Amino acid sequence: MLYLGVSFADATIYGTLEQTYNKSTTTLGGVVINTKTGIGEYQTGGSLIGFKGSEDLGSGLKASYLYEMGVNLQTSASAPSNRQGFIGLSGGFGSVRLGKQYSATFLNAVAADPGGATGATGALYLAPMVGYNGSEAPLRQDQGIQYDLPSFVTGLKLTVTKVFGGKNSALTNGSSGTETNGVKTGDGTGFAINYTSGPLYVGYATDTVINKGISFATTDTDPALPDIIIAASPTSKNKLNTLTATYNLGMAKLGYNTTKMSVGSQSLSTTLMSVNVPLGAASVFLSSSSGKITSGSTLGAVNLSGTQYGVNYGLSKRTVAYVHAGKVDAELTTTTKKISNYGIGVHHSF
Repeated sequence: MLYLGVSFADATIYGTLEQTYNKSTTTLGGVVINTKTGIGEYQTGGSLIGFKGSEDLGSGLKASYLYEMGVNLQTSASAPSNRQGFIGLSGGFGSVRLGKQYSATFLNAVAADPGGATGATGALYLAPMVGYNGSEAPLRQDQGIQYDLPSFVTGLKLTVTKVFGGKNSALTNGSSGTETNGVKTGDGTGFAINYTSGPLYVGYATDTVINKGISFATTDTDPALPDIIIAASPTSKNKLNTLTATYNLGMAKLGYNTTKMSVGSQSLSTTLMSVNVPLGAASVFLSSSSGKITSGSTLGAVNLSGTQYGVNYGLSKRTVAYVHAGKVDAELTTTTKKISNYGIGVHHSF
């Protein structure tokens, strides 16, 4: 998503502010179990303010930094949250960034989503994007190192990632109580490769994380239907793979993504196809998703389908009015759960 900024010396201050009227409805077996209306932040997934900048160190070396925090416009109950925060160096060796940042797997997958990982329910590739190494991972990864290799082919980019879980899950010695044989939990590695040439983008990214499970939220105030969980395994690593392709025809941009997260033989896999059509100051988009959770989860096998669509209208370079809507159907062993919602809002960037 594009953020506009105002520069002060070596720093750029940027951000987004947004308010949306939205409504969601959840049914279970055709019976409404929950409805909710209110004011929120829809298109961006939350208002934010950030600071970024760079410094030329000479000899082709450059230092850079970024700190970004989420802010709540509805109430004063929530303190600002740390969305991203990293420092980096770049030069002839490539570039390296240390800190909390968007993962390469997420950035690859979101390239096919005309809603930009925001807006209404329905873009199912986001379902595997939960469950390990921090509450937001793998969308944003805590304690991460990302290294972009030097480009040796025009349009080709290679990225290597190392993530630290931050804490051992320690086994104890029964006689002395001292920690022995600590087992790392949440440590991860990954790599990404993508190629851009004119209107074409193709990318593949993968992450592997130790001893973490998968969670797909289904409760929505219904205690009779627990979240779908594929438990962590001490012997099987959590693996996330995502493959994306987009092509801009001018009159429309087409997108395709397939994403799979697995723990051993158990998995959550999704496929998304999308189209985004510019119409002057407006743009219209549609995405259609399908997915499957294997029988190893707490609720058995689950078939998923989702749709998301919307209209964005640029009132100016910085201000957009929009209407977004979407739905997700989860076909369980004994019943079907459906979640639908829509939002009408205004988004301003600075």
